[in-house]
Amino acid sequence: MRCKAWVGIVWLVLVAGTLGCNKDGSSPTGPSVPGAANPSTPVGIAFMRGTVFDTAFRPLEGARIEVLDGPGAGMFTTAGARGEFSLTGAFDEATRFRASREGHVSATRTLQPFCEGCNPPWWINFALDIRGPAVNIGGDYTLTFVASDTCTMLPEDMRSRTYTATIPAASPSLPANAYFRLGGATFFEDWDAIGIGISGDYVSFWLETVVERVAPNAFLAFSGEAAASVATPSASTFNFPYVGSIEYCVTDAENGRYEDCYQGRAVVRRCPRMHQLIVTRR
Repeated sequence: MRCKAWVGIVWLVLVAGTLGCNKDGSSPTGPSVPGAANPSTPVGIAFMRGTVFDTAFRPLEGARIEVLDGPGAGMFTTAGARGEFSLTGAFDEATRFRASREGHVSATRTLQPFCEGCNPPWWINFALDIRGPAVNIGGDYTLTFVASDTCTMLPEDMRSRTYTATIPAASPSLPANAYFRLGGATFFEDWDAIGIGISGDYVSFWLETVVERVAPNAFLAFSGEAAASVATPSASTFNFPYVGSIEYCVTDAENGRYEDCYQGRAVVRRCPRMHQLIVTRR
């Protein structure tokens, strides 16, 4: 995917306001730290930030984050309402941190690789499993995005779009945040992936940006999240509220690129509303 700030793109949408990580790989919106640590000499890190979410992308307010090693062993803090936290201390790349919250499986991690374009350049991000089984909706599907009735700015033939997909089955080997790709249409480059997160019976689909090329100079883009509890995993159809934007873009060039849509070389119609995602078994 495009955003290169740090490994684990699912988390990018959750902390985008903090990291400022953009789709085109540009620097964060916030200022970089003067004299940021050299990645080859990471000893003595003074300040770091992190996040704690469940495996369906929901922030875990009140989660406890504890330092396990080094001079700061025993130091701890708690995550805020957005799942974010920060710590100041004598850390290095070998320092272990543990995140825990009631009802979830604790996790231990070290700092993620040095991120030159991030503020601060040292982060750690946790995805905690819930205690108990996860719902399994794996299989072959069609996914239909339906725009809100209030989105009159979209062309009629762009208000409902259907794609094919194979959703991965829940299993012990499935990553906490997995991806699957859409088919049944022409997509711009590799902008065809959707993240899926499951925690108990709660299923969340996350779209950093999915871009269909609907004509040589026109694009339809989806960015947002669709999530809901799934009471009957064997059902043939699932309905998810989709909170995010649907964007229709016509570029100035006859054979344009999606980058033209956010670089002032296109006419853009954007509808940031509550939409619908219908997931139907094939």
